[in-house]
Amino acid sequence: MHYGIRKVFIFYLTLAFSLPFIAFADDSYTLQKIIVTPRQDIFDSFFFAPQKTTIDTSVAPFLHGGHFTSLLNGVQGLDVRSRGSYGIQSDVSLRGSTYEQVGILIDGLRVIDPQTGHHNLNIPLTAFDVEKVEVCKEASSSLYGTGALAGSINFVTKKPVKKESHLVLTFGEHALFGQAFSLSYPGEDLSGRFSFDHSISSGARPNTDFENSIASLYAVKEWNGFNQDLLFGYQKKDFGADSFYSNLFPEEEEHTETLFLRSSVDNQLSSGQLHNSGFFRKHRDKFILRRNSPTSVNYHTTYVYGLNSRYAVAAPFGDLLFGADIGRDEIYSTNLGKHARLFNAGLLGIHSDINDSLYMDATARLDHYQQWPEQESYNLGLGYLTMERRLRMKGGVSRGFRVPTFTELYYSDAANKGNADLKAEKSDNFSLGIGWYDMPLEVELDGFVRNGRNLIDWTRATSSQVWQATNLGKAQFKGAELGFKLKPSLQYMGTRLEEITVSFAFQEARHEAVDFQSKYALDIAKQQWLLGMRQHICGLDLRWQLSYVERKFGETYFVGDAYVSKKIARNGFTVEPFLAVENFSNTDYSEIAGVLQPKRWIKWGLRCDW
Repeated sequence: MHYGIRKVFIFYLTLAFSLPFIAFADDSYTLQKIIVTPRQDIFDSFFFAPQKTTIDTSVAPFLHGGHFTSLLNGVQGLDVRSRGSYGIQSDVSLRGSTYEQVGILIDGLRVIDPQTGHHNLNIPLTAFDVEKVEVCKEASSSLYGTGALAGSINFVTKKPVKKESHLVLTFGEHALFGQAFSLSYPGEDLSGRFSFDHSISSGARPNTDFENSIASLYAVKEWNGFNQDLLFGYQKKDFGADSFYSNLFPEEEEHTETLFLRSSVDNQLSSGQLHNSGFFRKHRDKFILRRNSPTSVNYHTTYVYGLNSRYAVAAPFGDLLFGADIGRDEIYSTNLGKHARLFNAGLLGIHSDINDSLYMDATARLDHYQQWPEQESYNLGLGYLTMERRLRMKGGVSRGFRVPTFTELYYSDAANKGNADLKAEKSDNFSLGIGWYDMPLEVELDGFVRNGRNLIDWTRATSSQVWQATNLGKAQFKGAELGFKLKPSLQYMGTRLEEITVSFAFQEARHEAVDFQSKYALDIAKQQWLLGMRQHICGLDLRWQLSYVERKFGETYFVGDAYVSKKIARNGFTVEPFLAVENFSNTDYSEIAGVLQPKRWIKWGLRCDW
């Protein structure tokens, strides 16, 4: 039955993309041309006040064979905790949250994995496909639903705007070899892009070898009054998982496959803008406990698919947003069994420019999931600009929620036991911030408090007991962030200092009970310092970043990364050799207890653009 539902859904998703081609095969109708506003404009006016950071993906280290975790590592208040190197597997935390409490999105569509958040960053896109990454440091369940309890990370895809080709070759220690290319072709009516990325390595330590392949296809069709696009992405990872989930089993092995399909239609109506999307995500996970003796193997396959509709309209008092979502989560697992759940939601939002200096946005949403009662979420934000918009003040209150994953509900082995009676977890969030934005100096100071209820964690009273999925009760997280960005453009003797960034984040967690061991929820980064610099020296582009992290239950460590490149352009053809040194400080450290990170790793390569 479930397979039949998926087939029908994929059929309609494909048919929806085909409609413009079918409808306009016959030219017997002539319609007045309407200029269509780009898709993201629906959401741009919302969430002005909450904490939001936009990451530019045009930075050289990312474009030269980089991975998404390398981009996220430079955001204050965001804690990327890697198991595998080179983006093979990472968990992400926002302001002390767990990895399950951060919503992961592609073009505003939620792509979190219902099996476990360990797979949330399996993004089937290449560096050529993403225009920017938006990090919202505020509960954003009122827009995106479950999982965005502490915030969200949105990968916004790039539109083909010019005919271009890219090729990147990467080499490095530990038998690293990578190849990536992308072809873009914008047409008058139909535009498209195809991208491919492949990397392989023997690993920096025993049983950390990996192979990662990504292929994506994007096509967009513009026709009278409509803008319709299709995005397809596929990713396959094979890797040694040394102590990823337990230090008792250092020979773990894992294989994952991720398929993502989205079709969207934008319609500019006389009254407003209508945006409809259909999406389908399949994820397959094969886990081997002992790769040299594969007698214990688990298979997990999840499906997430649904429809998403947004309607934005301008009103005398501001912009209104109406939305509706419907979808289904499914899992077929040799350990967890077979389960499925339907979900639906409705939302209402408003953004108002009260005057030239004062802004307000508010959203409210109601979600219904099978097995749990209705979940309400909301955001209310205010922003105030003064001194010719150079001084900005902002504040917000919000509520987020998350329903349990299938692993938290049904998983069972000798060391871990799920709990089918888990409640949905919730958070009430408060934030204040002030910033000065006047080039060449930008300064930001933010504070936050998050009060969690029914937080889900794996706990136990003593080390001799199994980890049990539990609702913890109440916990409070609070902290502050301070960031500086200076663009002095100082130049001396062929050396130019382009940019300096300094940021500091502090946070703490408090729980009403202390007589238990927490596996995830209270294991936060207490302090995080980031120092970055970009320079031009004798025609070379030099970038480096230093980071210092102090963890509540783990290590204190200092790590430095450096990157240098040289761009050579001739007659529309650009060649750029590059050299990267990750962890040039050669630090021994673990971001997740028991999982050692690679020491110094030198990589080099060549990028060509034409």
